[in-house]
This record gives sequence, structure tokens and C-alpha cells, in this order.
Amino acid sequence: MTGLRPWTIIFSKKLSIASIEIVNPNVEIIHEKQSYNSFKTGKTPYQIISKFIESFSVGKISCQNINFAYTDLSTSEKINTNRIENLDLEMSNLLIDSVSHKDKDRFYYSKACFFRLKQMRLPSEDSLNVLTINDVLFSSKNKELTIRKIVNLPRYKALEYGNRSGGQDRVESIVENVKLTKINLEKLFEEKKMYAQNLWISKGKLEVFADTRPFKENIKANYKPFPHEAFRKMDIKFMVDTVHINQLKITYSEYNPDTDLVGHVHFNKIKGIALNLTNDTIPLQKNPHCLFHLNTEFMNKTSVDVNFDFNIASLNGAFECDGKVAKTSAIDLNQVTNALAMAKAKDGLLDSFSFTMSGNKKGIKGSVKMLYHDLKVIMLQDKNQDKVLKKKIIMSIVANNFVIKNANPLRNKPVRVIAINYHRNPSKGFFFALWRFLLVGIKETVM
Repeated sequence: MTGLRPWTIIFSKKLSIASIEIVNPNVEIIHEKQSYNSFKTGKTPYQIISKFIESFSVGKISCQNINFAYTDLSTSEKINTNRIENLDLEMSNLLIDSVSHKDKDRFYYSKACFFRLKQMRLPSEDSLNVLTINDVLFSSKNKELTIRKIVNLPRYKALEYGNRSGGQDRVESIVENVKLTKINLEKLFEEKKMYAQNLWISKGKLEVFADTRPFKENIKANYKPFPHEAFRKMDIKFMVDTVHINQLKITYSEYNPDTDLVGHVHFNKIKGIALNLTNDTIPLQKNPHCLFHLNTEFMNKTSVDVNFDFNIASLNGAFECDGKVAKTSAIDLNQVTNALAMAKAKDGLLDSFSFTMSGNKKGIKGSVKMLYHDLKVIMLQDKNQDKVLKKKIIMSIVANNFVIKNANPLRNKPVRVIAINYHRNPSKGFFFALWRFLLVGIKETVM
């Protein structure tokens, strides 16, 4: 502590301190919401200290390497203690007097509050994944929160993860350079809710691996919630007006035990916006729809536009989606069809591919329209000793001449639009359901 002047207390009833520095403190807070804890009711700090002094001020408060524990007793649900280590906190120009509580530019009576969290690791309840958050910076003056990197890393490789989870999807994600702007500080610190005008995501990747092997017993719950269902049930409540997405990459992979191969679908350079991202009750009553408008590059070859409408308030996980894929070669799909359909395109051009779907936790209904011409395929059979799928020459000839429709529309025939009613496997995730819906449309178009 520096700059303490005791005589100012005696002669002017003002306690003024230049700086306070605290290193390696342990802080434990047990909170139970009371009326006097509100910003709007109860006595102000000045009303409490005014019996002894007229003002209290500190030029700078610095706390380094804080170990912090917070327990909230306000909820009737299971009580948990949240712990944060290696937290740095700095407050400047702290002032408590008769008018400082009316100063809207002050945050907890300081002109600026800044904290930095170097790293936080949160293992999942089943110990299969670890969430790591790196370099969290918060500024009350700018009303901003930035995070350098958020990583969700499964502890096990693809097939071993399936063995330990009972066939659940393995999800690995990295999100970089996250920024929340124009944060509502009163909502954050009084109601423990994150309300912000904008959320920026500058870079990231999401890798989903679906294991389709049969499992005798599903270790986890039989039902896998969609992402917007899981978001609705989160303890922390969010309200973000606009999410700005840039340079995101999504890879969906699926293991086929019949071929012992993995098919991959890549969506690169994803950019777009999401509107009305919230899981808080009152905003959801006004508008339950979260809208995504995205553009991406499919398999590093062609452009895709896709729109999602998630009804976050829906108890059955309702959503709608539509999309359109630009012209591309049918050969670009071989990375998927080799492993999952034991077939690959020898030739052909995909003129356009569009779809609409309306779904919920039970299934997806909609349609697929795939326009193409000059399609020729090669049928594959079981792998040889080198684990390479071999060509079925005779079957390929039969398929191209009698089974496969080599164009849509066929000459002098109407365009084939496939109506689909897909019943979802409840133990599989969102991407699995979407991909299986689209596969049904592709197969029924060409067969």
C-alpha cells in the first residue's frame, strides 16, 4: 500500500490511497442473493462509510495471481463451486463519495476495471473431453471481453473414443480470436447473464467423427441433443444480437465398419452471421428464432449457401434449413462415396444441388433437388490385403447401363425432386442426421 495520508482522515474526513498491490491472494465468495445485493436497492457503500469519512479513493488496485472460488446459494438446484486460478485484476481511480454511485462511467466505483485469465481447464463430467480457455481479457471501460483461444479436445483417438463412449460422436473444436463487444455490465454482474451486442469469431475449426459400429450398450444417455437444445439448457444465459463468423472450417467424418474406411466432408472458409443468439427466457418469449446465414466452400471446390432457423425455445428441438451448392464435378464427392457407398464417380457434372428441410429431435422432412448429367460410376468391393477397395468391373457396367440414372432430368422427362421423411437415430448427433438426410436424397435421385 502506498500514498496513504492519515492526516487527511483527521482534518478532511477523506481516505485517499495512491495504490494497493496484492500478490497471490486466495478469495472465496459464498453468495446468496438478497435485496441489499442489488444495484438498485439497499444502502450504497457511501451510505455505509459516511458515518466515518466523506470519501474513499484509491488511484490503482492491483491483484496478481488470484485463486478464486465462487459458490452460489441462490439456486435451489445442485450447488456447485466454480474455481478460477491465475487471475490478474486491476482497477483504476476508485472513488466512493456522495455522487460517485450516480456516475454511469464508473464500474463498481472505478473508472476502469481490467482482468486477465491466462488459462482455465475444465474436464467434462465423463472425463472424455477437456475444455481449455486461453488468455481471457475483460475491460469494463471498453465493455469488451476477448478470448485468444477456446479448445475442446477429446482425450482419445477416433475409434477408441467410440469404444469408451458407446459410439457417441467425437467432437474436436478450436475457436480463436473471440470478442464480445458492448457488454451489458449490469446484466453480467448482477444477474450473471452475458448480454452483448456483437460476438466476433475470427477463426476456428470443428471436426465431428461419427462411429457407426454397432455397440451392445450405449454408455451415455440414449438421446443426443441437437446443439440448439444443449444451448437452451446451459446454466449461463446469453443474449447476443449479432454473431460475426469468419474463416471457420467444419469437417464431418463417418466410419463405415463394412469397408473399414472413413469418409470425409469438408466445409472450408465458412463466413456469415447469426442473429438473435439467446437462451434466456424473456428474450425467447419475444423471439425464439436464431437465424444463421452462411457461405462456405465445399470440398475446396465449390460455393455453398446455407441458412438455418433454430427454434431455441422449442422443447422438441425444432429447426429449419435450406441450402444450395453451385456447379461442381461429381468426382469431388469420391472422398465420401468411396468409404460410405462403396462406389465412386468416374465422370459426371453436378449442375446444382438444393435442399430444404424441417426437423426436430425425432426426424427431418424435406426435399432434395440434384441436377446433373453424364454420370458414370465405378462400383467397389471388399478391400484387398493392402486395404484398398477393388473395382467391380461387371457390376460397374450393369450399374451404368441399367441401375444408375445418368442425368437429372433425363431426356424428355421432368426433373426428379425427392421428398424425404428421415427418422433420426436419437443416439447420433446433429451433423449425422443432416448428412443422412442428404444421402437419402442423393441415392434416390441417381438410383
